Amino acid sequence: MEINELKKIWNTLAHEKLIDRSLARENILEIITQKGNGVINKLQRKHRRDFNGYLGVVILIPFGILFLLYRDSQGLIPPNSSLLGGPYLIPCLIEAFMIYCLMSIRNNLNFLKITYNTDSLKESLVNVKSYFKRITGKGFWIGTISLMAILAFIEVDTLVKIGGVKNINIFTGPYLYESYFSIFLLILIVSIPYLVRQNAKRYAEVLHDLDQTLEELNEENNAD
Repeated sequence: MEINELKKIWNTLAHEKLIDRSLARENILEIITQKGNGVINKLQRKHRRDFNGYLGVVILIPFGILFLLYRDSQGLIPPNSSLLGGPYLIPCLIEAFMIYCLMSIRNNLNFLKITYNTDSLKESLVNVKSYFKRITGKGFWIGTISLMAILAFIEVDTLVKIGGVKNINIFTGPYLYESYFSIFLLILIVSIPYLVRQNAKRYAEVLHDLDQTLEELNEENNAD
């Protein structure tokens, strides 16, 4: 049942003198408080899932690098597999980006924990709204630029390996796979801002509930 419907019910009961008005207001504030606590808990759960996902990737990449080192020691990696820094620089760049994401999520979790345990519900919601508004813009640009830079490096490495753009051919030739991969990378690079923005929208519903809860708390606090 919506908060507004519950408010109408309690206000009606108070208007008909079936219950005390202060009791009705107390019950409405309790319902809004539970909703506000649920919003913060939902944000924490989403961040924990993201943290576990990034942590898994951060743990797996070093094993991938060790596997490449083993294959290289056995002479199984072609010398021209990656001409810019060898076959290890790209996984290391991806690992660095994943660690940055992991640390950012951990900072968000710490902030949610601190503000939830030290402030009142309204102060917590205001602080969370301000914090996420600030980091959303920062995270968008850092995430977009970092991903585009890593993919651009892979694109340049691919082009250097095949001898330049002139050797791209999607029909025949010795670099057919590399040509398709290069075109795919270009499309992905152009799409990065959209993909980062779409990823951020996973939190849009929770942040909308946060705004709504703040409005309801303000309405009740300003009520006569």
